[in-house]
Amino acid sequence: MKQPFIFSPTVQSALLAKATLRTELKGTVLFRRGDPSFGVFLLRKGSVGLQLESRGKAILDRTVTPGAVIGLPATLSGDHYSLTASTLEKSELAFVGCQDLLELMNSSPSVGVEVVHALGEEVVQMREILAATPNGHPKGTSKSRPVESTPLRR
Repeated sequence: MKQPFIFSPTVQSALLAKATLRTELKGTVLFRRGDPSFGVFLLRKGSVGLQLESRGKAILDRTVTPGAVIGLPATLSGDHYSLTASTLEKSELAFVGCQDLLELMNSSPSVGVEVVHALGEEVVQMREILAATPNGHPKGTSKSRPVESTPLRR
C-alpha cells in the first residue's frame, strides 16, 4: 500500500506557520478512536501507527512516516477520530488545531485544494483496503450493511 498523500512544501510551510511543535516519546497516543477531534498532526520525524479495530479485531494496522498528516478527516468534519494514532518511536510532530486549519484553508485556496486532494487519496486507499479483504468485508466481520445513498439535489 502506498503512503498517504504528502502536502507540497508550500502547504507544509503554511501549516508549520500555524503549528505548535511537539516531540513525543515512543508509545504516546495522539488520539484514540472515538475521541472528539481537536486538530491534525503533521509528522516531521519518526513514525506513527494507525489502527482501526472492529469487534476487537484489526481492520487496519498501518505505519506512516514523515510528511504524513494525521487526523484530517475527523478534524474537517468536526466529528470524532475514526482511528487510534500512536507514536512507534520518538517523533517530532507539528500540531494544527481545528480552527487554525479552517482559517488557513479559507485564506489560502491552494491549501484548501491540497486538503481536498488529501481526503480524496484517503478515500481511495480505504477502498483499496476493503477491496483486498476476503469477500470484500473487513477482517473479523461477516457481512457489511448495504450502503444507503441520498440523491444529489441540483
